[in-house]
Amino acid sequence: MVASLRHLSILLALAAVLGSAPRSTAAQPPQMRVPWADVAPARAGGVVRAASVGAADARIGRFSARRASARGEARERARRAVHGWVDDALAHVHADPRQATAAHEAVDANLRVVGVRPLVDGGAVVMVEVDIARLRAACAEEGLPWVD
Repeated sequence: MVASLRHLSILLALAAVLGSAPRSTAAQPPQMRVPWADVAPARAGGVVRAASVGAADARIGRFSARRASARGEARERARRAVHGWVDDALAHVHADPRQATAAHEAVDANLRVVGVRPLVDGGAVVMVEVDIARLRAACAEEGLPWVD
């Protein structure tokens, strides 16, 4: 009797552990979908997405201020990465400078933070994205990765 109760309790514990594991990324909290390191800009469905790490600045005393500074640095690094991706695409098709300016203005006006992963050292990883439709409206030159 004791052995069967013990086996039953082990089976119940195992079922509870296996049943609680998330089955997809949609079941995970948003911060768990943010990567742990830099991710180069790439088209993901209807957006261009990039992620960057911001390092903690040890000169800043308060931990909350250090983390806020790291988030700002990570956002800026991700923004520069998206601008670099846009620059490379525009250079590939020899786009007009006015179109290039419009594309970069679209990035600046529509860039949004979609996830932040705090790191234990006070740093942070920030994921940003820009809608493809906004880039397409700014510059629709044939051969650009945001033009279908």
